[in-house]
Amino acid sequence: MDDSSETTAPYGTWPSPISSETVARSGIDFGHTVVADDTVYWREQRPDDDGRGVVVRHDGDTVTDVTGDDFDVRTLVHQYGGGDFAVIDGTVIFSRFDDQRVYRQSPSEEPVPITPEPESERGLRYADFEPSADGASIYCVREDHDAAGDDGTGEPETTLVKLAADGSADPRVVASGYDFYAAPTLSPDGDRIAWLTWDHPRMPWDGTELHVADVDDDGTLSDDRVVLGGSEESVFQPAWRDDGTLHAVSDRTGWWNLYRRESDEWIAYREEEAEYGVPQWVFGLATYAFLDDGRVATVVTRDGEQTLELLCPEGSREQVEVPFSVFGVRGSPQLRSDGRALSFIASGPATPSRLVRWTPGVGYSVLRKSDETDLDPAYTSTPEHVTIPTRDGAETHAFVYPPTNPDVTAPASERPPLIVFVHGGPTSATSSTFDLSKQFFTTRGFAVADVNYRGSTGYGRAYRDALDSEWGVLDVQDCLDVARYLAEGDRVDGDRMAIRGGSAGGFATLSALAFHDEMEAGTSFFGVADLARLAELTHKFESRYLDTLVGPYPEAAETYEERSPVHHAEAIDAPVLLLQGEADRVVPIAQAEAMVDALAVNDVPHDLHVFEDERHGFRQADTRRMAHELELAFYGEVFGFEPDDTIASPDVTESERE
Repeated sequence: MDDSSETTAPYGTWPSPISSETVARSGIDFGHTVVADDTVYWREQRPDDDGRGVVVRHDGDTVTDVTGDDFDVRTLVHQYGGGDFAVIDGTVIFSRFDDQRVYRQSPSEEPVPITPEPESERGLRYADFEPSADGASIYCVREDHDAAGDDGTGEPETTLVKLAADGSADPRVVASGYDFYAAPTLSPDGDRIAWLTWDHPRMPWDGTELHVADVDDDGTLSDDRVVLGGSEESVFQPAWRDDGTLHAVSDRTGWWNLYRRESDEWIAYREEEAEYGVPQWVFGLATYAFLDDGRVATVVTRDGEQTLELLCPEGSREQVEVPFSVFGVRGSPQLRSDGRALSFIASGPATPSRLVRWTPGVGYSVLRKSDETDLDPAYTSTPEHVTIPTRDGAETHAFVYPPTNPDVTAPASERPPLIVFVHGGPTSATSSTFDLSKQFFTTRGFAVADVNYRGSTGYGRAYRDALDSEWGVLDVQDCLDVARYLAEGDRVDGDRMAIRGGSAGGFATLSALAFHDEMEAGTSFFGVADLARLAELTHKFESRYLDTLVGPYPEAAETYEERSPVHHAEAIDAPVLLLQGEADRVVPIAQAEAMVDALAVNDVPHDLHVFEDERHGFRQADTRRMAHELELAFYGEVFGFEPDDTIASPDVTESERE
């Protein structure tokens, strides 16, 4: 661009081609995918339609909605869902959000329920559907909330059940006794089935058991035996090759590597310091898939960066050349194969998510784009992966995005304000995927640092386990050390730094403000404020998560109080913006309300904005638009500049500050 067309403007005030409306209505969010009979099916979540989930299919050159306007496809098993539907001979079996019953929708027919109505609202929930070869039965995970008792003080019962695909019989429990079940997977001949289990207080990335059982003529199971895994070995994605060879990913070496079972021995394709698995926050994840030529397609993470590769049985590998650097939704792959080609969701730093079909020797084609926004690449901030030393002599990682806008330059003496993004989980990871929320800020003159603090995945088990007993300490320090590193390198303005995150990232945000003084502002999206309340009230899947991250409760009650920002609001000397969904069951609204009460008592400037009908994570377009406007206006108010196009503004409660 001709320099004469550029204007000079302070960071944060730059006019941006990415409006809050662009971010809010930028497109669909991809979900669970299935390949059946040469047809690709997927669930897409539509912000413009109140975040409704729709099953869609691509058949030839045609993209068609399968489920109708009255149906929101989404399971609430584990609250985070996934594995919402399956396909049997063109008939879609899916979980309906409104009542959590399973429905059967044949072509050109209305959906009909095939599971009984629960005693309580959404009392019976189903996920991870695995149809039998003849299509008559479906194995799946059931979460029974009716079993928790009328007073709600009990715990939902999770089992493996068998459904009649036509709804002619009630669900039959075929495996029980463990706290959690996942990934039922039938052998090609239908004679055996594999699945995963784990018990409290473990999470699936801590330790799981891989079971195999025989399938009897009536569909019941016998001779259940554990063939891999344990309390300190995380097994991920069991799958059978067409020849009956069982495969799975295990971190027995400290890294999630791919194995196959031969004569009761597990043989690694490659033992290397690379991750062939991801944390099972949702059902239906798949980091590998089989090709008819004997190779295995895999998504591999090395030093936080993903590649698509082909593995041969003897261990050689070949990287697939595609213009993508992130595979799956937020780096959680769903790699599917019909033997001849692969279907997967992929993106890159300047490429929004696409549903892609790739054929060896032919290349790739795009079946569906998540976003039709035509953003000039000149406005896209490309991230740099950095590894930096921490204050305790270890290392942490981040993707750093510089402010980018070809139309504007900043005054030579000025350095950009910094926003530190903190991902949730905390056992999760951020990636270099295209994210309009980050570009919303970088095009306006902010620098962004997206941190993979200790506890994140993609760097091996030791890095993941480093957060054990240290949640609220090491993750927060790592985020602040990244900010310090950038400020000391004169890449950002050390006096204008903010931190923001959702859920566990919200906890890190509030903790950074309560226990440290590097940050001048913080935005918490449905963040944790009181660890004890979280341990007491959260849902089953995460109800013992804190045993590992903090310590058993109530034995470690003193530590819980020490690390809870709600009990240390008097130490906060920076404005706080809190954004919360009213219907959140993972981090209930009571957490935000308690934090607001503590901030008010201590005269800390703050604002709480509650969004009706939003659960954990914001899915509706209007919510996303408002949240971005409030956040941008908040930083402008704190850092002393007027954003170019802010519409909504937070009502930050005034108080006297030094």
